[in-house]
Amino acid sequence: MLYTAIVTAPRWLIDARLALNEDAKYCPVRATMALLGQKWVPRIIYELMQGKRRFNELASVVGGCNSRTLRDRLKGLEDLGILERTVITQMPPWVEYNLTPKGRELGLALRKLEDWGRAYMAEPIVQA
Repeated sequence: MLYTAIVTAPRWLIDARLALNEDAKYCPVRATMALLGQKWVPRIIYELMQGKRRFNELASVVGGCNSRTLRDRLKGLEDLGILERTVITQMPPWVEYNLTPKGRELGLALRKLEDWGRAYMAEPIVQA
């Protein structure tokens, strides 16, 4: 059973075992946390909550993510229906990324986590 899950795992999920509970059954919470646990994914969603972005704009605001990794993360999010990719065919052509309704819902869930963090995860006091 575990082997089948790994072989048929979507490409965004690097390790399918992250989506399985102790009984080797699919767990949506673990799958969501595996998606959000990927480096850059929460930041990409956060930035797209502000509105449409071109690839280079995203690369700039996400900061520190190389182009190949950003491309892979965007493709995975597109495959999941979290964002949509629009090719603008003017000269010069460019690509815009925007959250779908499903992606905006995920963004709102991240904002709830942000609210919780502000309320309960106060900045540590650093003593000199």
